[in-house]
Amino acid sequence: MTILARVETRGAHAARLLGGTAPLTRELVLGALRWQLTLDHLLAPFVRGGLAGLDGLVRAALRVGLFEAQRLDTPVPIAVAEAVRVARSLVPRAAGLVNAVLRRAVAADWPDPGDESLPLDVRFSHPAWLLERWVRLLGAERLRRALTANQTPAPLAVLAAATDVAALEREGCRFEPHPWVDGVLVVRDGAPAVATALAEGRAYAMDPTAVLAARCLPDVAGPVVDLAAAPGGKSLVLAHERPASVALAGDRHLGRVAMLRRTLRGAVANPLVFAGDAGRPPLRPGGFGAVLLDAPCSGTGTLRRHPEIRWRLDAAQVARLTVLQRELAAAATGLLAPGGVLLYATCSLEEEENAGVAASLRLEPVEIAGRLPAAVPRIELPHGGLVIPPTEWGDGFTVHVLRNPA
Repeated sequence: MTILARVETRGAHAARLLGGTAPLTRELVLGALRWQLTLDHLLAPFVRGGLAGLDGLVRAALRVGLFEAQRLDTPVPIAVAEAVRVARSLVPRAAGLVNAVLRRAVAADWPDPGDESLPLDVRFSHPAWLLERWVRLLGAERLRRALTANQTPAPLAVLAAATDVAALEREGCRFEPHPWVDGVLVVRDGAPAVATALAEGRAYAMDPTAVLAARCLPDVAGPVVDLAAAPGGKSLVLAHERPASVALAGDRHLGRVAMLRRTLRGAVANPLVFAGDAGRPPLRPGGFGAVLLDAPCSGTGTLRRHPEIRWRLDAAQVARLTVLQRELAAAATGLLAPGGVLLYATCSLEEEENAGVAASLRLEPVEIAGRLPAAVPRIELPHGGLVIPPTEWGDGFTVHVLRNPA
């Protein structure tokens, strides 16, 4: 509950705080974050003065207790008693309130996802402003699939070329091929052993959609640079699959440069890693056949992995991010040789961050839909790019490939 309170009140990132914690702790924290709006909807009638007036630790105790009672297999009396116990240890004066509220709230009916008499935000615990955008972009069927995926834990997937699969199988791990993405394996048994291998550099975890984004790069003449590259997954994919392509990979922050070096260590090709600001890259203008730019973004395609994003983000923040993205994309364009291509990608579904940025560049769109496996859901965009919506099999991504006609 302290983790959940830090995420809400101090802006901490749940994934960072959950490293090394017990699986149940992870499930409780991420579950309470995913279902926060729905939990608050069920709790609010029983909290005099409203949830906003409570101490952050008390809100966390109520949300975790109700989530455990309603969504996990824990018997209701045990879930309530545990939430009260923790509240008593953290905020003693609030133990009675937690007990009284939870004993009433656990009897409430959990919203049925198919009950259209209830607001969509209550049924799927997403902010209404984001749902209004997504229903226009995705349509009803894709939207429901995306929301359902966002409310479930993401399966652990590894890049086979960067993972010692045989050794892990000997340790009892079991993998199955991803249904859309060749070379990606989904972990079905042995996640703790895989986690150890990840920490030791014997495996590399990567969202399958990010692998697809890297594979959208067409064949090009001339060197390729990956800007803002850390942690390095896309460079790693290309280094294994097209070892002659990526020559340089860089990032602004020294800590992330070190992470990038670790990722690319042992790859078939080993790109030169550099430290540099993608907005002012220390590279020769016009000297590259391709530039990869996975731009810093709102991350709305990653809400199942990082559920707290949905409660922090608003339209104004999206607009502010767009200013940075346009700056980075313009700088990347300046590196392109005549005929060179920019692969611009974000793990966001928002139009301003994607089609809006692509349209601001004096580049020609390159068709990329044919580079994806037929089974991959996608929405083709007017300026040549495409959106891969979130599904149970991968995060959401938007990708554009643009050619320098000069």
